[in-house]
Amino acid sequence: MLRSLIAFIWLITILISVTKAQEPLLEISQGVLQGSVFQNRDGGTLYGFRRIPYAQPPIDDLRFKAPVPADGWEGIRDAANDMPSCTQFSVGYPDIISGQEDCLYLNVFIPALPSQNSTKKPVMVYIHGGGFFSGDGTNLLTGPEFLLTKDIILVSIHYRLGVFGFINFEDSDLGVPGNAGLKDQVLALKWVKENIADFGGDPDNVLIFGTSAGSISVHLHMVSPMSTGLFSKVIGQSGVALFPTLISAKNTGVIFAEHLGIQTANLTETLRTLREISAVDLSRTEASIEPENYFFATPNIELDSDQEAFLTRRPIDILLDGDYNHVSLLTGINDLEGLLMEVSALEQTGQSMLIEDFTEFIPEDLEIAAGSEQERALAQKIKNFYYGDNEPTRDNIMPAVDLYTDFLFAFPAYRAVLKHAESVNDVFFYYFTADTDLNIKNMVRPQFREFVGAAHTDELGYMFKTAVTPVIEEGSVEDLAIRSVVNFWTNFATYGNPTPDDSLGYKWEPVKENNFNYLHIGTGFNELNLNPRSENIAFWSQIYDEFFPRK
Repeated sequence: MLRSLIAFIWLITILISVTKAQEPLLEISQGVLQGSVFQNRDGGTLYGFRRIPYAQPPIDDLRFKAPVPADGWEGIRDAANDMPSCTQFSVGYPDIISGQEDCLYLNVFIPALPSQNSTKKPVMVYIHGGGFFSGDGTNLLTGPEFLLTKDIILVSIHYRLGVFGFINFEDSDLGVPGNAGLKDQVLALKWVKENIADFGGDPDNVLIFGTSAGSISVHLHMVSPMSTGLFSKVIGQSGVALFPTLISAKNTGVIFAEHLGIQTANLTETLRTLREISAVDLSRTEASIEPENYFFATPNIELDSDQEAFLTRRPIDILLDGDYNHVSLLTGINDLEGLLMEVSALEQTGQSMLIEDFTEFIPEDLEIAAGSEQERALAQKIKNFYYGDNEPTRDNIMPAVDLYTDFLFAFPAYRAVLKHAESVNDVFFYYFTADTDLNIKNMVRPQFREFVGAAHTDELGYMFKTAVTPVIEEGSVEDLAIRSVVNFWTNFATYGNPTPDDSLGYKWEPVKENNFNYLHIGTGFNELNLNPRSENIAFWSQIYDEFFPRK
């Protein structure tokens, strides 16, 4: 019996040793990584190197501050396991706090181990969404098996969220001017620039892409001087830097401290106290603020200080002046973006959304005085356009879905794209309406299947394998849609053009100043067209033509 047990243990040890020996080793400037081997959706071999630190843990005195580059390590670092998510609360479940502060890691996935003779591959860096207070880039949500059917390298990064990444103090002596989460992203991009060649990637052919807050992030990198030279192309999925409620208030650190009952007469002591409170308690407090102030801790316009700033002016002013990073852009929206707000309403109140105050839909950059007759008249105009003679009810949510879609996503994207189209760099636009079993709403929230179309983030189901991705039949509408989206995205990463040749029988034309070309990505079809959501865009264009103070 004892001999059998010893033999069994010996066999298991040998098997583990053999398995470890088969796992890939790769040396970078920080040290040696031992990754893992798995397969893409077509059965091809992939290599993953996970949980690579790009910054020192942002804890203790580094909490709320700009990130500091990570140190190296001795020996072989286990890079087979996924990275932890950053500390965050769950919308609708404020007592559920997940993640950890020590979270500034990234994952790298490659289709082949590099060799001296291999051609450098294009690199796609994914920045996850989640309203700047939630989300992650782990394999549960962003598996590489779809995108890496093509000859590209995929990097996914984590950045600090909520108050940990976006709290700010106006007192420059405190060294917390804000935008730490975006500065995390910049440091991750610098890491890619310096290290991706060791993985077989081309540091001069880096595309950044993201969805929702990740899409807003990549557009912010286009308007931030801090990010200059770190990427050559951008894909933004449902979100631009002109998002109406993006810019947070000043001195959110003081506001947050007051919610915690901390004195704010001496801000040095205030900051010290905030650093002594546990991450869980800070996140719970933020969760209590968010229902009243949905985007409490978000990017901010920094004041002058001795630190390098990420953003010092309004994004719209930077775009109007042309002072941004001029690179090729592919961006777009989904037709049911506004369904996101219905999801949020149900999670927080258990009821469908009900719009009661239409002044909330008057963009701040119109600078219309609160409480004025002009404000009341414009609010009524907005209500009439979407509801006609009807009153909003909880049973009639489609006008609200359309309003939120246009206000938060469609018109901001339209404004941004028109400015970028004035550049020499190509700008491509898509309108996504595909509705199959791969839509996130259908996989995660089947009660929303009755709403035909693509909700916010639904396009992710066609580029990433997730923990809930169903079995995909070869030749099915889902299979063909994945291959179509993956082709467009990886072609753009490789060539700067989603249709670089005539193999599809059509060419996706870029937007021009007088021709808003776009590709309609639908269920089982792709169709070239002009002017998405034309009637709604014309309505908001007329409002901006009349009221926007800077022409």
